Amino acid sequence: MRRYVIFAIASFGLLMYSIDSTIVAVAFSSFMKELGVNVIWASWTISIYFIGITTAMPLAGNLSDTFGRKKVFLVSLILFTASSLACGLARNIYTLVAFRALQGIGGASFLPSASGIVSDYFPESRERMIGLFTSIFPIGGIVGPNLGGWIVANYSWRYIFYINLPIGVILIVLIMTLLKDSNVHSPPHIDFRGAFFMSGAILFLMLGLNIIAESFSPLYFLVAALFTSFSLFLLVLFFRQEKRETNPILDIALLKSTPFLAANLLNLLMGAIIFGSFSFIPLYATSVHKLSTLMSGMILTPRSLGMIPASAVTAFLLRRWGYRKPMFIGFIIASLSIILLGQDLSIWRMIGFQLGVPETLSLLILLMGIGVGIALPAANNACIELMPEKVASIVGLRGMFRTVGGALGVSLTTFILHVSGSYPLGFRITFSSFGLVLLCALPLVFLMPAGKSWSNISNI
Repeated sequence: MRRYVIFAIASFGLLMYSIDSTIVAVAFSSFMKELGVNVIWASWTISIYFIGITTAMPLAGNLSDTFGRKKVFLVSLILFTASSLACGLARNIYTLVAFRALQGIGGASFLPSASGIVSDYFPESRERMIGLFTSIFPIGGIVGPNLGGWIVANYSWRYIFYINLPIGVILIVLIMTLLKDSNVHSPPHIDFRGAFFMSGAILFLMLGLNIIAESFSPLYFLVAALFTSFSLFLLVLFFRQEKRETNPILDIALLKSTPFLAANLLNLLMGAIIFGSFSFIPLYATSVHKLSTLMSGMILTPRSLGMIPASAVTAFLLRRWGYRKPMFIGFIIASLSIILLGQDLSIWRMIGFQLGVPETLSLLILLMGIGVGIALPAANNACIELMPEKVASIVGLRGMFRTVGGALGVSLTTFILHVSGSYPLGFRITFSSFGLVLLCALPLVFLMPAGKSWSNISNI
Protein backbone atom coordinates (compact mmCIF):
# COMPACT_ATOMS: atom_id res chain seq x y z
CA MET A 1 0.00 0.00 0.00
CA ARG A 2 2.84 2.34 0.89
CA ARG A 3 4.38 2.21 -2.56
CA TYR A 4 1.05 3.15 -4.19
CA VAL A 5 0.86 6.21 -1.93
CA ILE A 6 4.39 7.08 -3.07
CA PHE A 7 3.28 6.66 -6.69
CA ALA A 8 0.36 9.04 -5.99
CA ILE A 9 2.80 11.58 -4.48
CA ALA A 10 5.02 11.45 -7.56
CA SER A 11 1.96 11.74 -9.81
CA PHE A 12 0.64 14.83 -8.01
CA GLY A 13 4.04 16.47 -8.43
CA LEU A 14 3.89 15.82 -12.17
CA LEU A 15 0.31 17.11 -12.28
CA MET A 16 1.36 20.42 -10.68
CA TYR A 17 4.17 20.74 -13.21
CA SER A 18 1.80 19.97 -16.10
CA ILE A 19 -0.87 22.42 -14.90
CA ASP A 20 1.64 25.24 -14.52
CA SER A 21 2.81 24.70 -18.10
CA THR A 22 -0.63 25.78 -19.38
CA ILE A 23 -2.39 27.75 -16.64
CA VAL A 24 -0.38 30.95 -17.17
CA ALA A 25 -1.57 31.38 -20.77
CA VAL A 26 -5.03 32.54 -19.67
CA ALA A 27 -3.54 35.30 -17.48
CA PHE A 28 -1.71 37.24 -20.24
CA SER A 29 -4.26 40.03 -20.37
CA SER A 30 -4.24 40.36 -16.58
CA PHE A 31 -0.43 40.55 -16.49
CA MET A 32 -0.49 43.31 -19.09
CA LYS A 33 -3.18 45.37 -17.31
CA GLU A 34 -2.11 44.98 -13.68
CA LEU A 35 1.67 45.07 -14.18
CA GLY A 36 1.57 47.66 -16.98
CA VAL A 37 3.59 45.74 -19.57
CA ASN A 38 3.26 44.84 -23.24
CA VAL A 39 2.78 41.37 -24.69
CA ILE A 40 6.54 40.90 -25.06
CA TRP A 41 7.19 40.97 -21.33
CA ALA A 42 4.00 39.09 -20.49
CA SER A 43 5.13 36.23 -22.76
CA TRP A 44 8.35 35.85 -20.79
CA THR A 45 6.31 34.20 -18.05
CA ILE A 46 5.96 31.21 -20.41
CA SER A 47 9.24 31.27 -22.34
CA ILE A 48 11.42 31.62 -19.21
CA TYR A 49 9.60 28.60 -17.74
CA PHE A 50 10.69 26.60 -20.80
CA ILE A 51 14.27 27.82 -20.39
CA GLY A 52 14.26 26.70 -16.76
CA ILE A 53 13.00 23.27 -17.82
CA THR A 54 15.56 23.00 -20.63
CA THR A 55 18.41 23.89 -18.28
CA ALA A 56 17.45 21.59 -15.42
CA MET A 57 15.95 18.49 -17.01
CA PRO A 58 19.15 17.11 -18.64
CA LEU A 59 20.91 17.42 -15.27
CA ALA A 60 18.13 16.10 -13.05
CA GLY A 61 18.74 12.41 -13.74
CA ASN A 62 22.42 12.64 -12.89
CA LEU A 63 21.71 14.70 -9.79
CA SER A 64 19.20 12.07 -8.68
CA ASP A 65 21.81 9.32 -9.04
CA THR A 66 24.43 11.43 -7.26
CA PHE A 67 22.52 12.76 -4.25
CA GLY A 68 19.62 10.29 -4.02
CA ARG A 69 16.12 10.48 -5.46
CA LYS A 70 14.43 11.59 -2.23
CA LYS A 71 16.75 14.56 -1.76
CA VAL A 72 16.45 15.77 -5.36
CA PHE A 73 12.67 15.33 -5.50
CA LEU A 74 12.25 17.04 -2.13
CA VAL A 75 14.49 19.99 -3.03
CA SER A 76 12.72 20.33 -6.39
CA LEU A 77 9.32 20.33 -4.73
CA ILE A 78 10.40 22.90 -2.12
CA LEU A 79 11.84 25.13 -4.88
CA PHE A 80 8.69 24.78 -6.99
CA THR A 81 6.36 25.53 -4.05
CA ALA A 82 8.41 28.47 -2.75
CA SER A 83 8.75 30.01 -6.22
CA SER A 84 4.98 29.61 -6.72
CA LEU A 85 4.44 31.70 -3.59
CA ALA A 86 6.99 34.24 -4.83
CA CYS A 87 5.26 34.44 -8.24
CA GLY A 88 1.95 35.22 -6.56
CA LEU A 89 3.58 37.96 -4.47
CA ALA A 90 5.51 39.52 -7.39
CA ARG A 91 5.01 43.28 -7.69
CA ASN A 92 6.43 43.73 -11.19
CA ILE A 93 6.99 41.68 -14.31
CA TYR A 94 10.73 41.35 -13.74
CA THR A 95 10.42 39.56 -10.41
CA LEU A 96 7.56 37.45 -11.80
CA VAL A 97 9.74 36.32 -14.72
CA ALA A 98 12.66 35.55 -12.39
CA PHE A 99 10.52 33.41 -10.10
CA ARG A 100 8.92 31.65 -13.07
CA ALA A 101 12.44 30.61 -14.12
CA LEU A 102 12.97 29.07 -10.67
CA GLN A 103 9.57 27.38 -10.97
CA GLY A 104 10.65 25.82 -14.27
CA ILE A 105 13.94 24.60 -12.75
CA GLY A 106 12.08 23.05 -9.83
CA GLY A 107 9.38 21.46 -11.96
CA ALA A 108 11.83 20.08 -14.54
CA SER A 109 13.26 17.69 -11.96
CA PHE A 110 9.88 16.09 -11.19
CA LEU A 111 9.75 13.73 -14.17
CA PRO A 112 13.30 12.28 -13.95
CA SER A 113 13.17 12.01 -10.15
CA ALA A 114 9.64 10.60 -10.09
CA SER A 115 10.54 8.07 -12.79
CA GLY A 116 13.52 6.94 -10.73
CA ILE A 117 11.40 6.66 -7.58
CA VAL A 118 8.76 4.57 -9.35
CA SER A 119 11.48 2.41 -10.91
CA ASP A 120 12.85 1.69 -7.42
CA TYR A 121 9.46 0.86 -5.86
CA PHE A 122 7.93 -1.02 -8.84
CA PRO A 123 10.84 -3.01 -10.36
CA GLU A 124 8.53 -5.77 -11.62
CA SER A 125 6.14 -3.40 -13.44
CA ARG A 126 8.38 -0.42 -14.09
CA GLU A 127 7.39 0.14 -17.74
CA ARG A 128 3.66 0.10 -17.01
CA MET A 129 3.85 2.41 -14.00
CA ILE A 130 6.12 4.91 -15.72
CA GLY A 131 3.86 4.68 -18.77
CA LEU A 132 0.95 5.82 -16.60
CA PHE A 133 2.78 9.13 -16.17
CA THR A 134 2.02 9.95 -19.79
CA SER A 135 -1.69 10.19 -18.94
CA ILE A 136 -1.00 12.87 -16.34
CA PHE A 137 0.21 15.54 -18.76
CA PRO A 138 -3.00 15.64 -20.85
CA ILE A 139 -4.98 15.88 -17.60
CA GLY A 140 -2.92 18.94 -16.70
CA GLY A 141 -3.65 20.30 -20.17
CA ILE A 142 -7.38 20.06 -19.40
CA VAL A 143 -7.32 21.22 -15.78
CA GLY A 144 -4.82 24.08 -16.21
CA PRO A 145 -6.62 26.35 -18.71
CA ASN A 146 -10.08 25.75 -17.26
CA LEU A 147 -9.01 26.24 -13.66
CA GLY A 148 -6.86 29.22 -14.61
CA GLY A 149 -9.66 30.86 -16.57
CA TRP A 150 -12.08 30.45 -13.65
CA ILE A 151 -9.58 31.80 -11.11
CA VAL A 152 -8.59 34.84 -13.19
CA ALA A 153 -12.23 35.62 -14.03
CA ASN A 154 -13.40 35.45 -10.40
CA TYR A 155 -10.38 36.37 -8.31
CA SER A 156 -6.87 37.42 -9.34
CA TRP A 157 -4.11 35.99 -11.50
CA ARG A 158 -2.03 35.64 -8.33
CA TYR A 159 -4.17 32.72 -7.19
CA ILE A 160 -3.10 30.58 -10.17
CA PHE A 161 0.22 30.34 -8.31
CA TYR A 162 -1.17 30.19 -4.78
CA ILE A 163 -3.10 26.98 -5.52
CA ASN A 164 0.24 25.15 -5.62
CA LEU A 165 0.97 25.99 -1.98
CA PRO A 166 -1.34 23.60 -0.08
CA ILE A 167 -0.61 20.74 -2.49
CA GLY A 168 3.12 21.39 -2.33
CA VAL A 169 3.21 21.54 1.48
CA ILE A 170 1.22 18.29 1.81
CA LEU A 171 3.51 16.51 -0.68
CA ILE A 172 6.64 17.77 1.10
CA VAL A 173 5.40 16.36 4.43
CA LEU A 174 4.44 13.03 2.84
CA ILE A 175 7.80 12.69 1.08
CA MET A 176 9.73 13.40 4.27
CA THR A 177 7.59 10.87 6.14
CA LEU A 178 7.11 8.00 3.69
CA LEU A 179 9.89 8.04 1.12
CA LYS A 180 13.12 6.21 1.82
CA ASP A 181 16.25 7.53 0.20
CA SER A 182 17.59 5.40 -2.62
CA ASN A 183 21.06 3.94 -2.76
CA VAL A 184 23.49 6.47 -4.20
CA HIS A 185 25.65 5.12 -6.99
CA SER A 186 29.14 6.30 -7.79
CA PRO A 187 28.85 10.05 -8.45
CA PRO A 188 28.74 10.74 -12.21
CA HIS A 189 30.28 13.82 -13.74
CA ILE A 190 27.55 16.43 -14.34
CA ASP A 191 27.81 18.82 -17.28
CA PHE A 192 26.96 22.09 -15.51
CA ARG A 193 29.11 24.07 -17.92
CA GLY A 194 27.21 22.73 -20.94
CA ALA A 195 23.87 23.59 -19.30
CA PHE A 196 25.11 27.13 -18.61
CA PHE A 197 26.24 27.68 -22.22
CA MET A 198 23.02 26.23 -23.67
CA SER A 199 20.62 28.22 -21.48
CA GLY A 200 22.68 31.39 -21.98
CA ALA A 201 22.55 31.02 -25.77
CA ILE A 202 18.76 30.66 -25.73
CA LEU A 203 18.31 33.52 -23.25
CA PHE A 204 20.40 36.06 -25.18
CA LEU A 205 18.77 35.12 -28.49
CA MET A 206 15.35 35.77 -26.95
CA LEU A 207 16.55 39.06 -25.47
CA GLY A 208 17.76 40.10 -28.92
CA LEU A 209 14.33 39.40 -30.41
CA ASN A 210 12.64 41.35 -27.61
CA ILE A 211 14.85 44.40 -28.05
CA ILE A 212 14.26 44.55 -31.82
CA ALA A 213 10.52 44.29 -31.21
CA GLU A 214 10.60 47.13 -28.66
CA SER A 215 12.05 49.69 -31.09
CA PHE A 216 13.55 49.91 -34.58
CA SER A 217 16.02 52.66 -33.58
CA PRO A 218 19.74 52.25 -34.50
CA LEU A 219 20.72 51.93 -30.82
CA TYR A 220 18.25 49.09 -30.24
CA PHE A 221 19.44 47.35 -33.41
CA LEU A 222 23.04 47.57 -32.17
CA VAL A 223 22.18 46.13 -28.76
CA ALA A 224 20.09 43.37 -30.37
CA ALA A 225 22.97 42.52 -32.71
CA LEU A 226 25.37 42.31 -29.76
CA PHE A 227 23.01 40.02 -27.84
CA THR A 228 22.47 37.80 -30.88
CA SER A 229 26.22 37.61 -31.54
CA PHE A 230 26.85 36.68 -27.91
CA SER A 231 24.16 34.01 -28.21
CA LEU A 232 25.96 32.49 -31.20
CA PHE A 233 29.26 32.68 -29.31
CA LEU A 234 27.75 30.77 -26.37
CA LEU A 235 26.32 28.24 -28.82
CA VAL A 236 29.81 27.64 -30.25
CA LEU A 237 31.15 27.20 -26.71
CA PHE A 238 28.32 24.77 -25.98
CA PHE A 239 29.12 22.53 -28.95
CA ARG A 240 32.84 22.66 -28.12
CA GLN A 241 32.07 21.71 -24.54
CA GLU A 242 29.85 18.79 -25.62
CA LYS A 243 32.60 17.38 -27.88
CA ARG A 244 35.01 17.30 -24.93
CA GLU A 245 32.54 16.26 -22.23
CA THR A 246 32.53 12.60 -21.15
CA ASN A 247 28.89 12.80 -20.04
CA PRO A 248 27.40 15.49 -22.33
CA ILE A 249 23.91 16.95 -22.32
CA LEU A 250 23.86 16.71 -26.11
CA ASP A 251 25.57 13.66 -27.62
CA ILE A 252 27.08 15.16 -30.78
CA ALA A 253 27.63 11.70 -32.27
CA LEU A 254 23.88 11.12 -32.44
CA LEU A 255 23.36 14.28 -34.50
CA LYS A 256 25.79 13.04 -37.16
CA SER A 257 23.14 10.54 -38.21
CA THR A 258 20.72 11.99 -40.78
CA PRO A 259 17.58 10.36 -39.26
CA PHE A 260 18.42 11.71 -35.80
CA LEU A 261 19.25 15.14 -37.15
CA ALA A 262 15.96 15.23 -39.08
CA ALA A 263 14.03 14.01 -36.04
CA ASN A 264 15.45 16.65 -33.72
CA LEU A 265 15.03 19.45 -36.25
CA LEU A 266 11.39 18.37 -36.55
CA ASN A 267 11.13 18.32 -32.74
CA LEU A 268 12.49 21.87 -32.63
CA LEU A 269 9.92 23.04 -35.19
CA MET A 270 7.11 21.15 -33.45
CA GLY A 271 7.94 22.79 -30.14
CA ALA A 272 8.12 26.24 -31.71
CA ILE A 273 4.90 25.92 -33.71
CA ILE A 274 2.71 24.00 -31.27
CA PHE A 275 3.77 25.90 -28.13
CA GLY A 276 4.02 29.18 -30.02
CA SER A 277 0.45 28.79 -31.25
CA PHE A 278 -1.23 27.11 -28.28
CA SER A 279 0.20 29.43 -25.61
CA PHE A 280 -1.40 32.48 -27.22
CA ILE A 281 -4.87 31.14 -28.03
CA PRO A 282 -6.40 32.62 -24.82
CA LEU A 283 -4.99 36.06 -25.70
CA TYR A 284 -6.23 35.58 -29.28
CA ALA A 285 -9.70 34.70 -28.00
CA THR A 286 -9.97 37.66 -25.61
CA SER A 287 -8.29 40.35 -27.74
CA VAL A 288 -9.51 39.48 -31.26
CA HIS A 289 -12.81 37.67 -30.64
CA LYS A 290 -13.72 39.41 -27.32
CA LEU A 291 -14.41 36.18 -25.45
CA SER A 292 -14.35 36.15 -21.65
CA THR A 293 -11.28 34.99 -19.74
CA LEU A 294 -13.19 31.93 -18.53
CA MET A 295 -14.20 31.00 -22.07
CA SER A 296 -10.65 31.56 -23.35
CA GLY A 297 -9.50 28.80 -20.99
CA MET A 298 -12.39 26.47 -21.77
CA ILE A 299 -11.77 26.48 -25.54
CA LEU A 300 -8.33 24.94 -24.93
CA THR A 301 -9.92 21.78 -23.54
CA PRO A 302 -10.71 20.19 -26.96
CA ARG A 303 -6.98 20.05 -27.76
CA SER A 304 -6.32 17.59 -24.92
CA LEU A 305 -9.60 15.76 -25.59
CA GLY A 306 -8.47 15.26 -29.19
CA MET A 307 -4.89 14.33 -28.35
CA ILE A 308 -5.65 11.59 -25.81
CA PRO A 309 -7.71 9.21 -28.02
CA ALA A 310 -5.72 10.05 -31.18
CA SER A 311 -2.44 9.21 -29.42
CA ALA A 312 -3.86 6.00 -27.97
CA VAL A 313 -5.20 4.75 -31.32
CA THR A 314 -2.02 5.68 -33.16
CA ALA A 315 0.17 3.96 -30.55
CA PHE A 316 -1.74 0.69 -31.08
CA LEU A 317 -1.49 0.96 -34.87
CA LEU A 318 2.18 1.93 -35.15
CA ARG A 319 3.28 -1.60 -35.99
CA ARG A 320 0.80 -1.69 -38.87
CA TRP A 321 1.24 1.87 -40.12
CA GLY A 322 4.91 2.46 -39.43
CA TYR A 323 6.16 5.89 -38.42
CA ARG A 324 6.01 8.11 -41.48
CA LYS A 325 2.33 7.67 -42.34
CA PRO A 326 0.91 8.96 -39.01
CA MET A 327 3.49 11.78 -38.91
CA PHE A 328 2.59 12.84 -42.44
CA ILE A 329 -1.18 12.74 -41.80
CA GLY A 330 -0.95 14.27 -38.33
CA PHE A 331 1.21 17.20 -39.37
CA ILE A 332 -1.06 18.01 -42.31
CA ILE A 333 -4.13 18.09 -40.02
CA ALA A 334 -2.30 20.19 -37.40
CA SER A 335 -0.85 22.65 -39.93
CA LEU A 336 -4.19 23.21 -41.73
CA SER A 337 -6.01 23.77 -38.43
CA ILE A 338 -3.40 26.34 -37.36
CA ILE A 339 -3.68 28.16 -40.69
CA LEU A 340 -7.50 28.22 -40.47
CA LEU A 341 -7.28 29.47 -36.88
CA GLY A 342 -5.84 32.77 -38.07
CA GLN A 343 -8.39 33.39 -40.82
CA ASP A 344 -11.59 35.42 -40.59
CA LEU A 345 -14.10 33.10 -38.94
CA SER A 346 -16.93 34.58 -41.03
CA ILE A 347 -15.60 32.44 -43.91
CA TRP A 348 -17.08 29.43 -42.15
CA ARG A 349 -20.54 30.98 -42.24
CA MET A 350 -20.14 31.77 -45.94
CA ILE A 351 -19.61 28.08 -46.73
CA GLY A 352 -22.60 27.00 -44.63
CA PHE A 353 -21.21 26.30 -41.14
CA GLN A 354 -23.51 28.16 -38.74
CA LEU A 355 -21.26 28.04 -35.69
CA GLY A 356 -20.55 30.70 -33.11
CA VAL A 357 -17.04 31.96 -32.37
CA PRO A 358 -16.40 29.70 -29.33
CA GLU A 359 -17.66 26.64 -31.20
CA THR A 360 -15.58 27.41 -34.30
CA LEU A 361 -12.41 27.99 -32.28
CA SER A 362 -13.06 24.83 -30.26
CA LEU A 363 -13.48 22.79 -33.44
CA LEU A 364 -10.20 24.06 -34.90
CA ILE A 365 -8.37 23.46 -31.62
CA LEU A 366 -9.86 19.94 -31.50
CA LEU A 367 -8.50 19.27 -35.00
CA MET A 368 -5.11 20.61 -33.91
CA GLY A 369 -5.13 18.22 -30.95
CA ILE A 370 -6.11 15.27 -33.14
CA GLY A 371 -3.34 16.07 -35.62
CA VAL A 372 -0.69 16.40 -32.91
CA GLY A 373 -2.04 13.26 -31.22
CA ILE A 374 -1.66 11.26 -34.43
CA ALA A 375 1.86 12.52 -35.14
CA LEU A 376 3.34 12.49 -31.65
CA PRO A 377 3.60 8.73 -30.88
CA ALA A 378 5.28 8.12 -34.24
CA ALA A 379 7.62 11.10 -33.86
CA ASN A 380 8.52 10.00 -30.34
CA ASN A 381 9.42 6.47 -31.41
CA ALA A 382 10.80 6.98 -34.91
CA CYS A 383 14.49 6.97 -34.06
CA ILE A 384 14.59 4.74 -30.99
CA GLU A 385 14.69 1.50 -32.99
CA LEU A 386 17.95 2.55 -34.69
CA MET A 387 19.82 2.87 -31.37
CA PRO A 388 17.86 1.02 -28.69
CA GLU A 389 20.94 0.99 -26.45
CA LYS A 390 20.76 4.80 -26.25
CA VAL A 391 17.08 5.25 -25.51
CA ALA A 392 17.71 7.61 -22.57
CA SER A 393 19.95 9.87 -24.65
CA ILE A 394 17.47 9.94 -27.53
CA VAL A 395 14.51 10.74 -25.28
CA GLY A 396 16.51 13.45 -23.54
CA LEU A 397 17.48 15.03 -26.86
CA ARG A 398 13.91 14.91 -28.09
CA GLY A 399 12.57 16.67 -25.01
CA MET A 400 15.36 19.23 -25.02
CA PHE A 401 14.87 20.23 -28.66
CA ARG A 402 11.11 20.41 -28.27
CA THR A 403 11.35 22.63 -25.19
CA VAL A 404 13.98 24.88 -26.77
CA GLY A 405 11.67 25.20 -29.77
CA GLY A 406 8.82 26.12 -27.43
CA ALA A 407 10.82 28.95 -25.85
CA LEU A 408 11.87 30.31 -29.24
CA GLY A 409 8.35 29.93 -30.67
CA VAL A 410 6.84 31.97 -27.83
CA SER A 411 9.44 34.72 -28.38
CA LEU A 412 8.86 34.73 -32.14
CA THR A 413 5.09 34.99 -31.65
CA THR A 414 5.42 37.97 -29.32
CA PHE A 415 7.83 39.61 -31.76
CA ILE A 416 5.28 39.29 -34.59
CA LEU A 417 2.40 40.51 -32.40
CA HIS A 418 4.33 43.54 -31.22
CA VAL A 419 5.69 44.73 -34.59
CA SER A 420 2.47 44.06 -36.51
CA GLY A 421 0.68 46.92 -34.73
CA SER A 422 -2.62 45.09 -34.12
CA TYR A 423 -3.61 41.76 -32.66
CA PRO A 424 -5.86 40.65 -35.57
CA LEU A 425 -3.08 41.18 -38.11
CA GLY A 426 -0.39 39.79 -35.80
CA PHE A 427 -2.28 36.59 -35.08
CA ARG A 428 -3.17 36.13 -38.76
CA ILE A 429 0.52 36.38 -39.69
CA THR A 430 1.58 34.13 -36.80
CA PHE A 431 -0.88 31.30 -37.36
CA SER A 432 -0.55 31.37 -41.16
CA SER A 433 3.27 31.39 -41.00
CA PHE A 434 3.47 28.63 -38.41
CA GLY A 435 1.07 26.41 -40.33
CA LEU A 436 2.96 26.91 -43.60
CA VAL A 437 6.32 26.22 -41.93
CA LEU A 438 4.96 22.94 -40.54
CA LEU A 439 3.77 21.98 -44.04
CA CYS A 440 7.17 22.86 -45.50
CA ALA A 441 8.83 20.69 -42.84
CA LEU A 442 7.06 17.54 -44.11
CA PRO A 443 10.09 16.44 -46.21
CA LEU A 444 11.92 15.83 -42.92
CA VAL A 445 9.48 12.97 -42.31
CA PHE A 446 10.97 11.08 -45.26
CA LEU A 447 14.46 11.27 -43.73
CA MET A 448 13.30 9.54 -40.56
CA PRO A 449 12.90 5.76 -40.08
CA ALA A 450 9.88 4.37 -41.89
CA GLY A 451 9.05 1.74 -39.28
CA LYS A 452 9.17 -2.02 -39.50
CA SER A 453 6.10 -2.64 -41.60
CA TRP A 454 5.62 0.45 -43.73
CA SER A 455 8.25 1.86 -46.03
CA ASN A 456 6.50 3.02 -49.20
CA ILE A 457 5.40 6.64 -48.88
CA SER A 458 3.63 6.54 -52.24
CA ASN A 459 0.87 4.47 -50.63
CA ILE A 460 -0.50 7.53 -48.81
